[in-house]
Amino acid sequence: MDGLRLVFPPAATAILLVPIWNLIKVMATPSTAPALFAGGLLGYVMYDVTHYYLHHGQPTSEVPKGLKKYHLNHHFRIQDKGFGITSSLWDKAFGTLPPLKLAKSR
Repeated sequence: MDGLRLVFPPAATAILLVPIWNLIKVMATPSTAPALFAGGLLGYVMYDVTHYYLHHGQPTSEVPKGLKKYHLNHHFRIQDKGFGITSSLWDKAFGTLPPLKLAKSR
């Protein structure tokens, strides 16, 4: 199904969700804990779906094309930069943006 392991395994996710849920219960009120947990889980699922799409999808509009190019550059051109899988936001914040163009080697 996912031979390239582009999506985090659901069984491992389930195991990790138990301590995350317990941490949220300690830090949040009983009425907000389920919403925080569900929002975090939805964000994670959307991240994973986007990552999978960037590898297998054929985007037709500019924003997804740019994301795919940015992400594949991280895998195949400049592996030590561009860690933002679905966005360059954190690469800007942490100074890990890849250069726009690589210098040509002679």
